[in-house]
Amino acid sequence: MHELKSEEFNIVRDMLRPFDYSLSIRAALEGNNPARMFVDDPANPRTLLAITGEGTFLAGDDRNPTTIEKLRLLFKQIFTGSFFPSAEWCITLSVDPPTWESWLPDLIPTHEPDRLLRFHYQCKHLEYTDYRHHLPEGYTLHRIDRALADRFSAVQDEWLDVEGSWGTVESFLAKGVGFWILHQDQVVARCTADCAAGNQIEVGVTTDPAHRRKGLATAATAATVEWCLQNGFTTVGWHCEHDNYGSWRTAEKVGFQRESEYPAFFYIFDPTDNLAQLGWSCYKRGEYARTTEYYEQVFSSREEHPYYYYICAAEAWGALQNPDMALKYLKLAAENGWAAYENTRQEELFECLHGMPEWYEVLALIKKNAG
Repeated sequence: MHELKSEEFNIVRDMLRPFDYSLSIRAALEGNNPARMFVDDPANPRTLLAITGEGTFLAGDDRNPTTIEKLRLLFKQIFTGSFFPSAEWCITLSVDPPTWESWLPDLIPTHEPDRLLRFHYQCKHLEYTDYRHHLPEGYTLHRIDRALADRFSAVQDEWLDVEGSWGTVESFLAKGVGFWILHQDQVVARCTADCAAGNQIEVGVTTDPAHRRKGLATAATAATVEWCLQNGFTTVGWHCEHDNYGSWRTAEKVGFQRESEYPAFFYIFDPTDNLAQLGWSCYKRGEYARTTEYYEQVFSSREEHPYYYYICAAEAWGALQNPDMALKYLKLAAENGWAAYENTRQEELFECLHGMPEWYEVLALIKKNAG
């Protein structure tokens, strides 16, 4: 595969039109945001792989065995995690035509993809205008400028994350926008622009888990949208998974309207974590037997895991009415820091454990973790 120079990106503009829902494509074509693009033949491109800060896009002819082999080698490089800043640990892959999906096991034979349904939203009018009055006491809202970015330079990777989307902080400050919410002189929530093209811009939002359910994401998003609509942008975009109810409900409260939905294939480069992602998706769909199958592979592949892997497996086993396995993984979750005492005590999926002496013992450990 031949890598195009940024000034050559326009030769594949037509091949990228099926992905118009992602503004990152147009942002790359206009030179606002970084991207890498590879084609089978630079003189007459028939197949294209494009990588932007917001996703990976595969388009064109899927019938050439030589191209398939070259793409397989390219994906092997991508999965090293050093290929592009936005693809350090995972990729979200979109394809056109849909027949590319049948080629994925050949292109990426080491990983099973998690097939996602994603929503695309747009906002042209802010509905949540009194957001400042709803900020909890002790929280303050700030537009990110050079002084603020420098002040919190130690946490820029976590709370600004501009390398893959903008290349540099300077580029973000010149072409993008974002708001941070501070609490006790720490960043606890943010809404920042991911890319911009013409009079359109797209944003993403994050809240520290310890500060969720306080309306912080909604306030940060409303502030960002308001600034965008008052400073030359006519449309603000937003993307999220269809089952991320908190995300799209936040968007709709601010004034975003759902424009479309599209499939995407999610891969985590670490094989064990990729299996856990597949198990989590099965859990969310209520496919508890498949959940446990994936997590048993996870637990057999390495020794140490975050507590949320264990709690997911425990709840799946509880749903399957297997108290011994549910208790086993609930105990491991507690031993690894699980501290949601009330949620655990009231979880219906653990009803099969009620009355067992070990149930009360593990609850006591979780309560101790909670302080």
